[in-house]
Amino acid sequence: MTGDAVAPIRAFVMDLDGLILDTESLCLEVARTVLAQHGKTLTPEAQHAALGRRPLCAWRGVAEAVGLDVTPEQLFEESEPLLSARWSEAKVLPGARRLLQHARAAGLKIAVATSTSRATFGKKTADKPWLLELLDAVTCGDEVENGKPQPDVFLEAARRLGDVPPSACLVFEDAPSGVEAAAAAGMRVVAVPSMLLHGSTTGFPQAQPNAASGLIQILPSLLAFNAPSWGLPPFADVVEGVIPLDYPFRIRGTVVKGFGRGSKELGIPTANIDADSLRAALAEAVTGIYAGFAAVGHSDQVHKMVMSIGWNPFFGNTEKTAEPWLLAEFDEANFTSLEALIERIHKDGSEASAALALPPLSALKDDPFLQPPPPADAQAGAAAAAGAAAAVTASGAAAVEE
Repeated sequence: MTGDAVAPIRAFVMDLDGLILDTESLCLEVARTVLAQHGKTLTPEAQHAALGRRPLCAWRGVAEAVGLDVTPEQLFEESEPLLSARWSEAKVLPGARRLLQHARAAGLKIAVATSTSRATFGKKTADKPWLLELLDAVTCGDEVENGKPQPDVFLEAARRLGDVPPSACLVFEDAPSGVEAAAAAGMRVVAVPSMLLHGSTTGFPQAQPNAASGLIQILPSLLAFNAPSWGLPPFADVVEGVIPLDYPFRIRGTVVKGFGRGSKELGIPTANIDADSLRAALAEAVTGIYAGFAAVGHSDQVHKMVMSIGWNPFFGNTEKTAEPWLLAEFDEANFTSLEALIERIHKDGSEASAALALPPLSALKDDPFLQPPPPADAQAGAAAAAGAAAAVTASGAAAVEE
């Protein structure tokens, strides 16, 4: 990956929804509610049709995908009050704040080019003053004639930045329509596919690392952005190969029989958390390896932990899962299959253990979230932990740098 053969990067232009803020999870919940009122179900095809579009265009695509004979205007009117009441719930996605602050410290200009309206943008960012302070310009979907995949919003963003030509802008997008729009504007693009796509790059063009415009690179998350490859200083926050998160994840669930990359198949004592209890918690979790601390059941003992979050292709997972490995000695059968995978898991464990012994990550061991539940919950908790299951609480996750 290089930016040396063409104009040096002078500005980042960021999409908002699904890239900086996890608004897409809220939109999905509301879309399901609205469609259910019309006797329809939100399908994956409908989700893809809406991704990255302005609200009316998104609803038009959804209605067509599910065969609903209702105008997009009516669907918008039904959904907007539900969304307006919940925009403040949108969380910042992992790596977004870190990347923006790093770009600002490196002297780059920063703009947001979003399909959302100006009024809705204000609601989404009302409780995030730090984000507004980092931005030099914002262009919203109702401020240009044509929405994505037309280039209008990106060209206007560059114009508002002042003296930065499109060729010197690096765009970050999560949707194919946004990538197409930025490429049409003559900008280079880094795609971070929406979590709604389950990590799939379907719909995205082939990345051309040395191109003067268009899709240059596809990343699993903003945490994977390699700043030096773009002529920027390296990030200074990495601890023993681990990136501390601005907002640690705190998740709780019941352990079920492992079907990820550990468990008895590999001789490594990992286990999976049941999907139902984690569905909301994992909505904003990008796939990857996380380091943190965990407690089991009603014990007051806290263990170092390394955890895989994602869709494991080897076992054909259809839902995002969390598979923690507590870095302590437990009795477990020792198997010797899939040697390369086992070696990598142990590498993750070693890096996580070293990083968790150092600040700022070491302080997370004392997180109140990890304390045993109050006595009133003890009986119910014991029932949930019966048999081979055990409740696991994980806190302070940090991404392990690849």
